[in-house]
Amino acid sequence: MHTASSRLSGISTYSLYSEAPSLKDPEFFHIEDIKSRARLFNWNIGIHSHPRMFQLVYVHSGAVRAHLDGQEHAFEGPCLFTIPPSVAHGFEFEHDVTTGFVITLSRLLISEDRMGRSLNLQEELMRSAHAILLCDHQADQLFIDQTLEQLVYEYSHNQPGKQQLFECLLFSILIKMGRHLHANRRQRSVSQYETRYQQLCELIEKHYREHQSCQFYAEALCTTTIGLNRACKAVAGKSAGDLIQDRLALEAQRMLIYSSAPVSLIAYELGFSDPAYFSRFFKRRIGTTPSVFREHREQS
Repeated sequence: MHTASSRLSGISTYSLYSEAPSLKDPEFFHIEDIKSRARLFNWNIGIHSHPRMFQLVYVHSGAVRAHLDGQEHAFEGPCLFTIPPSVAHGFEFEHDVTTGFVITLSRLLISEDRMGRSLNLQEELMRSAHAILLCDHQADQLFIDQTLEQLVYEYSHNQPGKQQLFECLLFSILIKMGRHLHANRRQRSVSQYETRYQQLCELIEKHYREHQSCQFYAEALCTTTIGLNRACKAVAGKSAGDLIQDRLALEAQRMLIYSSAPVSLIAYELGFSDPAYFSRFFKRRIGTTPSVFREHREQS
């Protein structure tokens, strides 16, 4: 991290933390173990940013409290943090216990031309910081440990092809990391869909007799009909319209079974102004007319 004289909202900017500005070439990369730098600052790396640098912070073991763009995360290793250029961050490591590595790269090393076309990660990596827990992924942790060991070796030995091999090893870690980001994104989407689905079901329960449109429910939930249908398809395998009509048909079946009211009265109770239309609706959803449905239930 390199100390710069400029300040952004009072946040120090660096290339490498506490070091002077450097005009390194655009292929710049740097790797060091956490202990080497953290012990110089009593294991507390103050909040700062890197205008042109991307960082990976890998905590192999020990506790860490990470401050990422205004959010705080407290984890035990193994875990990974990704920090895009200019994102404010700081770390409090467990004193004399936390182990791991910090990799600092020129943003050009993970530019679209170098990485984005093959990994489809560049935009997400540059948009926001991420925290990835690895405690339940021993195989991935082993892979990262072994790859980092090779990265350290390549970094400290000037052998032919050093730059190219370093990049290949680094990109293999990014691919592993990308898989976790993709899985986390899918889990978040499913969770969001389930929440939206439950909200819709609660609204349908209140309004199904009113025969409201999908647009009504979408607006009530501050979304679009496309978003509403996407959530319903993901959770229930049905469209929002099907769920609305299914609830109406279910209530019709209950009333036909548990009450002796005429079909025409049930139709009115369920918001149908025309009993004939109710019968057509019921047959379309259930496969038989209300009268036949009731007769079969009474005979069984």
